[in-house]
Amino acid sequence: MLCFAHSDHPGPHRIYEKVEVPKLEGESLLMDAFQDMVIAMPHIFAPVTSGGKGEGEEGEGVNEPKLVIAFDEAHPLSKLSGKGFRPSHILGRVINSYSRNNDAPVWVVFASTTSQVADFSAPQMIHNSQRLATPLRGISANDVAKFHHIVGFGRPLWKSHVQEKVVDGVMELAAQKLCKSKSFDPKVTNQALAVLSQRFGLDICFGHPDAVSYIETGVASHLRVCFSRTEDRIWSFTGYPSEPLLSCVAAMLLHETPNSLLQTLLVLKEKVDGGMVETGQSGELTSRLLLLLAKDLFIRENPSEDAIQDLRYNKSEDAELLDCQKVSVIEFLAYLFGTTFWSKAGKEAETAFQHAYINFSHWVPMTEFISPTVDPKHATAEESRCDGQEWTLRHWHRTSAVQCCHLQPLVDKMIPIYFDDPALGSEDTERVSQIFISDTAGKRRNVRELSHITRTHETIQCLSDLPYIALLLDLNMDLDPQLDVTFPERDPGHPETDRCLRIYASGMSDAIFPFLKQYPDVAIQLRGILSRQKEAPSETTLQALVKFGSTARSRNLRWEAQQQSRLEPLL
Repeated sequence: MLCFAHSDHPGPHRIYEKVEVPKLEGESLLMDAFQDMVIAMPHIFAPVTSGGKGEGEEGEGVNEPKLVIAFDEAHPLSKLSGKGFRPSHILGRVINSYSRNNDAPVWVVFASTTSQVADFSAPQMIHNSQRLATPLRGISANDVAKFHHIVGFGRPLWKSHVQEKVVDGVMELAAQKLCKSKSFDPKVTNQALAVLSQRFGLDICFGHPDAVSYIETGVASHLRVCFSRTEDRIWSFTGYPSEPLLSCVAAMLLHETPNSLLQTLLVLKEKVDGGMVETGQSGELTSRLLLLLAKDLFIRENPSEDAIQDLRYNKSEDAELLDCQKVSVIEFLAYLFGTTFWSKAGKEAETAFQHAYINFSHWVPMTEFISPTVDPKHATAEESRCDGQEWTLRHWHRTSAVQCCHLQPLVDKMIPIYFDDPALGSEDTERVSQIFISDTAGKRRNVRELSHITRTHETIQCLSDLPYIALLLDLNMDLDPQLDVTFPERDPGHPETDRCLRIYASGMSDAIFPFLKQYPDVAIQLRGILSRQKEAPSETTLQALVKFGSTARSRNLRWEAQQQSRLEPLL
């Protein structure tokens, strides 16, 4: 930007010279973000003519608001005053009155670090930003671990701090905001749960007395996001969205010192024992911990020298983040199940997966079937679905693995696989496959259930010519350890669609998962979390009968047990 200044020259003519005004830091990013916002929400940023009238009139259309009023830390406005009113109500009436009689584009923005800002009226529907509408465009599946790609997902805050394509202080900032501290203390409950929740998807039990305070603190101080609130504002629905950069930061904190992981798991175990953190019906939390921690520990044994593995990294944004780098499926399964795994699977299986890789850095939950039934003739734009290949590839680009919804048939989890094989062609969508995982924690073996897992099921529909993996984790500590692996011989006359490496693993011992031998204290905590899942909550006869019909169990159906329990003390 240039401006002109005059000098106090004594002559009759003034001399003007050019003075360059320095650019504001982040100015271009701010302008780009504004233009993306205008494109993403055209129904809000309707063009306004130069005469101040709405769209459709003659004149030059512009989107820019003429005035923006911003209230930072706005939550005190919702507090009830001593005179019986809330300042937010009066302010809202002023805004409403002005808006009705004036077409000028004036915006009022409320911001706060606490969840109370949600007490201001919000729209029923939150429209998705299109700032990252095409994450696959121009990015090869082999380059998704690069910092400049990963930093584009999640909050714009991270990308706004990248200056001149150099990573300097971004991850330290993310770590401080996640922990609300300059250093991570794994013994501090809120810090430990924030680091774990961001990656492992901890489910908080709403009925627990500490749940509300934990959630409010998480939203206010630990980057937890408030997705929505009920109309009466009593319940908040919160969580950690998929942010792979923040997941990498959380992983670095989790493995920062030799004791960080253990101390964090001790905090989690305490909250699981107290009932605040749910473990799932079939050991879902334990398997999420087991699989992702196995990958964490494996990649830290021999990390790439040029990978970003330190919060203080300050070099090029073209470097890859350690926790997003692709990992050989052959090497990972050998680490998870032991060096003899592929001898059990067979040479043909090893050959089939020699170009296969995984890269997941965090888990994301689903609320619907992978492929719900939708009539394409009557489907709306919001109901349109990604096919199985695009769905898998997008999770690969996000370095995310999937925790399926509770009612999903056959499988509970999905980890994307990418085949880095030039013989498969140039389209990345033709190179993806999956690891489908089913969790069980019953008293009996469930080997037969493994054969039922198929990706051609109507609720999954992930069709591909590439082989996939079905893993049944029977995490029951009472069962003897057992590892079964099968891979069908190739039939030239049979389509590749159903060619599957099937793995059955029972028990929770280092005989099945040999890497746990190196981390005995971690193994103890994982088994402790799993054993808590097996414990049925104590329930009196009266409590059980109040829930009549909720299950087919005797305690919820046989009401005569109530009379018997009354008579027993008299006998």
